This record gives sequence, C-alpha cells and structure tokens, in this order.
Amino acid sequence: MAHEVDSQQEEIGHVRWRRRMDDKPVPPSTTPSGFEVKPLYTAADVQGLDYERDLGYPGEFPFTRGIYPSMYRGRLWTFREYSGFGTAEDTNTRYRALLEQGMTGLSVALDLPTQIGFDSDHPTVSDEVGRVGVAIDSLADMERLFAGIPLDQVSTNFTINTTSAPILAMYMAVGEQQGVKPEQLRGTLQNDPLKEYIARGTWLFPVDAALRLTGDVMAFCAREVPKFNPISVSGSHMQQAGATPVESVALTFVHALAYIDLLLERGHCIDEFAPRISWNLGVTGTDLFEEAARFRAARRLWARLVQERYAPKNPASCMLRVYAGSGGNYLTVEEPLNNIVRVAVEVMASALGGVQAIHACSYDEAYAIPTEEAQLIALRTQQILAYETGITRTADPLAGSYYVESLTQAAEQQMREIIDEVMQVGISRAIETGLVQERIMRSALREEQRVETGEKVIVGVNKFRQTEGAAPIALHQADPEALQRQVERTQRVRRERNAAQVERALKQLAAMAQGTDNIMPAMLQAVNAYATIGEICSVLTNVFGLYTDPAVSVVSGKQTSGLSGIEAQTDGPTIRILVAKPGLDGHDRGAKTMALMLRDAGMEVIYTGIRNSIDAIVQAAIQEDVQIIGLSMLSGAHLGLTRQLVERLHEKDIDDVHVVVGGVIPEADIGPLQALGAAAVFPGGTPLGTMVTTIRSLVTTA
Repeated sequence: MAHEVDSQQEEIGHVRWRRRMDDKPVPPSTTPSGFEVKPLYTAADVQGLDYERDLGYPGEFPFTRGIYPSMYRGRLWTFREYSGFGTAEDTNTRYRALLEQGMTGLSVALDLPTQIGFDSDHPTVSDEVGRVGVAIDSLADMERLFAGIPLDQVSTNFTINTTSAPILAMYMAVGEQQGVKPEQLRGTLQNDPLKEYIARGTWLFPVDAALRLTGDVMAFCAREVPKFNPISVSGSHMQQAGATPVESVALTFVHALAYIDLLLERGHCIDEFAPRISWNLGVTGTDLFEEAARFRAARRLWARLVQERYAPKNPASCMLRVYAGSGGNYLTVEEPLNNIVRVAVEVMASALGGVQAIHACSYDEAYAIPTEEAQLIALRTQQILAYETGITRTADPLAGSYYVESLTQAAEQQMREIIDEVMQVGISRAIETGLVQERIMRSALREEQRVETGEKVIVGVNKFRQTEGAAPIALHQADPEALQRQVERTQRVRRERNAAQVERALKQLAAMAQGTDNIMPAMLQAVNAYATIGEICSVLTNVFGLYTDPAVSVVSGKQTSGLSGIEAQTDGPTIRILVAKPGLDGHDRGAKTMALMLRDAGMEVIYTGIRNSIDAIVQAAIQEDVQIIGLSMLSGAHLGLTRQLVERLHEKDIDDVHVVVGGVIPEADIGPLQALGAAAVFPGGTPLGTMVTTIRSLVTTA
C-alpha cells in the first residue's frame, strides 16, 4: 500500500515538473554517440534493470561494476604516459625521469618506419625517423631503450601492430640479458592488425598473413610469456578516425571475435588465451557520463558475448581489461592550456568507468611530441585524481544513477546492433567493401557538422574564441642530429654482427613463414642475431606479399561533407585539386573530410589515399592535370616532404601547380614551408571556409 502511494506521489510530481518544463522548453541534446538526453531521469528509466543480472558485484559476472572485487581500493589503475622520440637513448632518459616521478608503467611510442617495417637508413623514410616515436631498428636499439630499467619491475605497453612479432622478440631478448625469464615479463602488445586496414593505416602484409602473425604471437605468449598480454584490441584509433565512442567499442568487439575464432580454429581452448586479451578502448572526448557508461556497458556486453558464444570455464575469459588512452586529436591548437582541463576530464571519466590503465595526453600534443614539462603535468593530473579526489574509495561510484544506468543500457544495446550488422557481412568482407570505413566516415562528418553548427561547443574554438590568439607555448624540438646517429648505429650493427649467422636466421625465418608452424622461435633467432626490422619484414613480404589499400573508394563516390557553411562556386574556372597524404602516416580523417568539403565547394577533387610516395603524387598530378596539390600531414615530416615535392615539380619543369599544406603544423614552421614553395599553409584549427577561399584565390589570381 505504501509503495502504491509512493508511486502515485512520484507520478504527480513528474506531471507537475513536466508542466513547468513545458512553460520554458529546452532545446534537444544528444551525446557524441547520438543518444538523446532527457532533461531528467527517474526510476522509470531503469525499470527493466535487474541488479543481479545486469549489475552484480565487482569482480563477478557480468563485471559491469568492475573486474576486481575491491577495484581501486585494492589496486590503482596503472599510470602510463605514451612516450617515445628520437633515438633509444633520448627516450630512455625520458622514461627514467617519468619513473622517478611515480609513473607505474611504460607505454612505448614507436616511429612510423619501425611500425611499418623500414630501417632508419631506408632512402624513403628519412623525414619520419624518430618523429612520432622512438626508432628501433635492431636489438641494439632495444637494449639502449631499456638500459637501467629492470624489466621484472615494470610493465611495458607497445603500441605496435605490423611488427609486433620482432618487437616482442627484442623485448624478450633484453629480458634474457637482464636475467629476467620470459614468464616474469609483464606488458602488452597492441598486435591488432584488423583496425589498421580501416582506421590507422600502418599495414604491410595482406589481411590473412597479418592474422596468421597475430595468431602466432597470441599462441606463443600463452605458452611462453604467460603474464604478457599478446594483444590489445584497439577502439581508440577508430575513434580518432571518426567513429563514435559506442561504434568504436562495437567494431573492436567484432575484431576480437575474429581473433578468438582464429585461435579456436588452430585447436586452442578459449581459456588458454582469452584471459590475457587486453583492450585499448581510448577516451577521446570530454562527455564524462557517456564515457563512463561506455566502459561499463562494454564490460557487461563482452562478458555476455564470450559466455554466449564460447562458454568458457574460467571466469577471467569473460573479463574486459581496459587501457584507456586519451587522444591528441581531440586536443585543440587554439588555447592549448585548456587541454589540461580536457585531459583531466578524460582521466576522470576513465577512472569512473573502472579501467585498469590510463594514458593521459599532454596539453601540447595537438602540435608535436610532448615536452618533458607537459608530460609531467599529464602524469600529475592522474596522480591528483587518484590520490586527492576520493573517486578511488569505492567501486563503481556512479552505479545506481538513473542517467548513467540508462546510458549504460542504451550503449550496450547499440553495440549489439552494430556487431550483428557487421557480423552478417563478415569482417573481411566488411573491410574489403569499405562498409566499415564508410560508417566511420559518416560519423566523422556528423561530428564536423556538430562543431560547425555550434551544437557541440569547443571552448576557444567555436565559442569564447580569443581574437588575438593564445600566448605561444614551448614545443618539443626534434634533434636534427638524431637521424644521423640512428643511421650510423644501424650501419655499425650490420658491420659488426656475424653475417653468416644473420643469413642462416633469415633463411630459417622464411622457411617458417612458408609453413604453418609458429613463427616466433625463428623470430627470436633472427632478432638475437641482430637482424634488423627492415630485413625481417623484407623476408616476410617476399613470402606473404604486400597489402594494397582500397580505401580511396570511400571518398570517390557521390558522398558529400554535409557542412552547411560550404557553398559551391558556379562561376569562374573549374578548380582541379589533388589531395594526398605523403609519407607513412595513416591518419586520414582530415584528408578525407577536406576532399569531400572541396568537392562540395564545386572543385574537382582527386583523392589518392594514404602513404603516397612523392613520385606517385607528382605522377598523379600530371595525369589528372591539376592546378593544386594539397598535402595533409600529421607526423612532423611536413618540412622534409614538402621540400621533396617542390624539388620534384621543379625537376619536371612544372611551375603552374600550387602546393598547399595542412595538418599538425606548428606556427614556427609556417614561414619555412612558405620559403620552400608552399603557396598556402593551413595549420590545425584553420576554419574550413578560409581554406576554400584561399584555394580559390590561388587559381583565380594565377
């Protein structure tokens, strides 16, 4: 009877509140994943929630409230700072300084040549050596990277995919030199090739070959390196490419199911390897409640999926152990000190969501590799939130919130729907046809529209923007001598090693690649003989072949950007522009958006995809008879690659094609780029309309 009275009173109160709201209606609001947000949530919004079934207790199925019983009261999340630049010695100095300041885990950023399988002295990669990470060519570099860092006392995360196998082998070899047994090593390999084909672009081998290598590493670690996570299935890069927070989790789960099925087809039991699957789900946005709910929903859904599909006997096989790395692409060039606050919100959302490790971006990462000072601030951000705010005192402190529980349920439902959609097609087919890429691109464009219209406010960018601009900040400066030192070391390693031993090891590696046995024992032999990353990958590509990217089709149809501020020009000359991404960087969200936007503006656009050589760009420009070449660059190689392009155009007596450059470009580099011959430079944050107007003026005034 009392319950009925309470319900009646609540209903009366809700009607009264609704009437008052109707007198002063508020505009609609949605989360980044598209969930409509009500002005008020009540018990009626979670009526279908069953505590035992849907929430349970921390450390128990379905793990909604966390994977450990005491959560952060018993063990804090691991504090990581993603770091790496220049040579191994440069990065080692930074690691040791951060460890002395309380960082509890290493997260290794590797440069693009290392990620894709090129040695630092390869003639096509000189401008990208040591730029976005540390250069690792051989075991000699790995030895220097971890000099003075006991590998039995630290866990190490490697964001590496294509070259995961040789990097793991090098880490094991350094451990052996330190007297650390393989079973003592702790850490994580990303080793998630599928997302490279749809979001990141550091691919090398065909899909089937990449999956074979991933399976070999996972099976080897389960047997030989049991405390090491052999894979970290990544949604972070798909978010950076434009997927919504919830989409990124769903697509990540599709990839993970494919990896599990691969191991099961090889005859492995689910409980042999599933407990060591790790996750990088990222936290690239400041919607605190959706981010926290997303992590909770992901844990619950993954537990249910694994139980439904595989019926493991070990509960740990159903656990979702998450590394949340914040993303530099959501930081702003405008007023960069504001990014300190954004990162703090991202870290708090991750902690409230119950993750196991967090990387906090530095405020200057919208420009370049972080400085030591900026990285220390990012570490202190984690430490202050962990030790001073009280959020670690109880497990899952947001549990029971009508809003958060409603978001958690909505996120789980949408994740399931996306998974079912992609699984009906099949993951390989979805990649080959561009289905997943197109889905991500649509989400990226919707996000651009939200920012353009002001629906999504970014302080200092589309609201409260300073007319005079923010004060300049000190940026990391690449050591101009680092490339020479790195090349000299690699060449010295080749001179001083036992050449016959290297040749035997590489022949054995080729033989293993041609067969079906696990490739890791042969990889260890090659690495210990000081074979280089480039030599190892050359052997493997001779066996497996090379991947050819079909992703250009994603922006070659009739799709538009949908950005209302772009008006098509109907008079004047037709402008033909080639949009290209030179070098090794595979982040193509900006280039694709720009290509679509320029088409909407009435230009004829040729988009050539990622990882274009300078010669290929020049050849395409000649064949397509373009007036402008637009280069999109994010890897810090803009000066060198622009110089190469301008020189090649001059060599071919092409003086009627303008070069424009956009991307992550510090203000200090604008003048040098113009001196090299760039007709216009568009650093991050340049309004889209300004770019269109500038490009039009280059042609009309020529």
